Amino acid sequence: MPFRVRTATASRWWSLHTVFNTHCLCRNLYYSALSKPQWLERKAACSISSSLFIGNSSYGRSLFASKIIQTGDCILKVPYRVQITADNLLPEIRSLIGEEVGNIAKLATVILIEKKLGQGSEWYPYISCLPQQGELHNTVFWTESELEMIRPSSVYQETIDQKSQIEKDFLAIKHIFECSHQSFGDSTYKDFMHACTLVGSRAWGSTNGLALIPFADFLNHDGVSEAIVMSDDDKQCSEIIADRDYAPGEQVLIRYGKFSNATLMLDFGFTIPYNIYDQVQIQFDIPKHDPLRDMKLELLHQYFIPPPEDMKGLSHPVNSFSIKFVLIPNLLFVLQNHLDNIVQFFYIDSLY
Repeated sequence: MPFRVRTATASRWWSLHTVFNTHCLCRNLYYSALSKPQWLERKAACSISSSLFIGNSSYGRSLFASKIIQTGDCILKVPYRVQITADNLLPEIRSLIGEEVGNIAKLATVILIEKKLGQGSEWYPYISCLPQQGELHNTVFWTESELEMIRPSSVYQETIDQKSQIEKDFLAIKHIFECSHQSFGDSTYKDFMHACTLVGSRAWGSTNGLALIPFADFLNHDGVSEAIVMSDDDKQCSEIIADRDYAPGEQVLIRYGKFSNATLMLDFGFTIPYNIYDQVQIQFDIPKHDPLRDMKLELLHQYFIPPPEDMKGLSHPVNSFSIKFVLIPNLLFVLQNHLDNIVQFFYIDSLY
């Protein structure tokens, strides 16, 4: 199963442990102590942001307004040339990677190479402050006993599929690690898995391809925010426009995507309370011998709710559908009754 990377618009995994809540929206724990991205601005030879500075919040490292920000202000602009993409791979390494290897795995390979270079890497100020192993809480890092707690959830199988994809990509490029020891050092499957998860949770997809955008990593997620990362191909940069006013010192938030808590836990390692994009997937079998099979399938197709933005591109069986997860306690009982009636209807005559 592919990662659901955040999508930049053209301009034009419920919490199980307290640690997940404390980590919740934290995106970057090990960055330089500088409050401004001087190294990035020197590299870009232009201003990245005059409206934001790096500080600490209850979520860890965050971006705050350094002055009054008004709705519609451009608060961050990062040129494509200072973003990390698969194009950063050395030609001799890129030529060894097969077509079956996706961009996430290629970008993860870039991270491993740059990490091996240490302070000799032009991206050292960025690479050195990415979360270390053991600091990510995506479900692929959960223990077997922890995964057992979510076995009834679709996240369980998605986690297994995600692990399988990472392992498949690793086996496809493992020979490169072995024959290019100078570039990769003693990188292991565990290192590769960590790098893939970093990319899957931090990279943005755009017309410029899949890219890691330094400094933007500090922006935390707010599910109701309308501010997103946008790609401006004319200006050759990624930018963010404020969706509301901010006072100096106030934390600035954006929306990573219209993600359910299941997806947030799976791909980002946190959840948010009262997520307006939460959904529940109902799946069941309609046997071929069911005399009402055709009618039931027709109803499913007629009233099937299209997958949310973060689920597009994934396969969905015809015998499943999604509903919005209602978080108002007084309505949960009513919702449960409706679900019972729906399931009862689709199972009627299916058991005989």
